[in-house]
Amino acid sequence: MASVTVDNIVKTFGETVAVDHLTMDIQNKEFVVLLGPSGCGKTTILNMISGLDRLTSGRILFDGQAVEHLPADRRDISMVFQSIALYPHLTAYGNIAFPLKMAKVARGEIDKRVRDAATLLRIEELLDRKPHQLSGGQRQRVALGRAVVRDPSVFLFDEPLSALDANLRVDMRVEIKKLHERLAATFVYVTHDQVEALTMADRIAVIDEGRLHQYGTPDEIYQRPVNMTVAKFVGSPSMNFLHGEIRQEDGAWRFVSTAVSMPVSGSILDAIKSGGHTSVTLGIRPERVVVNGAAEQNTAIGWVYATEPVGSDLFLNISFDDPDTVDPNIFKIRTDPGLTIRAGDRVPVFLPPDSLYVFDSAGVRIHPGDGSA
Repeated sequence: MASVTVDNIVKTFGETVAVDHLTMDIQNKEFVVLLGPSGCGKTTILNMISGLDRLTSGRILFDGQAVEHLPADRRDISMVFQSIALYPHLTAYGNIAFPLKMAKVARGEIDKRVRDAATLLRIEELLDRKPHQLSGGQRQRVALGRAVVRDPSVFLFDEPLSALDANLRVDMRVEIKKLHERLAATFVYVTHDQVEALTMADRIAVIDEGRLHQYGTPDEIYQRPVNMTVAKFVGSPSMNFLHGEIRQEDGAWRFVSTAVSMPVSGSILDAIKSGGHTSVTLGIRPERVVVNGAAEQNTAIGWVYATEPVGSDLFLNISFDDPDTVDPNIFKIRTDPGLTIRAGDRVPVFLPPDSLYVFDSAGVRIHPGDGSA
């Protein structure tokens, strides 16, 4: 197994910058997820690590040794693609064995490795079947076996679960996480699915427009987003935002927006004053908002644009705009499914002060600080 260092890499296609001076260290045996929206550059990063794409500039190192000049077949990696792409005329055994046969590994060694991989992935009874005789999850396990059998230094995954149905994706997330634990290998995994990232990764690299915005543990990414880009992308539903200004009214400092006018806590005020900020954005996660609670200073009155009951939760789409607004701004709330609330109802919405984030005019988080709760 190997550590991977991505050192100030750049990839351009003509005038388009696909990856912009990106640097990150992936530790040996670590599971790192590259997370971002479609077209953000995450697959291009993976292809440069694998050797399928050449760098415009920068370096890539495995265990401190530069590999950017090496072709893909000399980098000791295995890659699992979004398209499972098994050979239809070969059995599961033949598909798993194929890269070893191409490498001219001895027949006895091939048989041992294939059967060891099948045991690891619990597909021993499927080895004689062809791809059309396998379910989607079984085909994905065969594709994983084809990667595992090579015993590479680094495993690379390019959205391997995106073609599977929702229930099967849940099962395969667990399988891939358990595979990582069994192999104690270095995994680099690309996805646009934040749930995959949060449940599987040791660390997440949030990518947007070819730039690395934040690199940290799932808890750090969720609890301490460095900017609004990360806060918007990570979380389902994503963080709510209120744009407004800090003003002094009747001797007290308040946050004032079209939706709410409320006092600000001392810690928020200190963060705002220290940076000289007056125009700021408040953020709050949908699960931290309280509806139909007792009247508080941090309460606004909104109307229910739509409800989304999903069994375990009730999602409310709240608007603070005038009810006649054609395209209102929506404030998402996750709440108790037992609440009797209908579209058109007016409800009090309480924003707990200790759950508020504050971002400056450039979208950078200024509260809470990294050391605060």
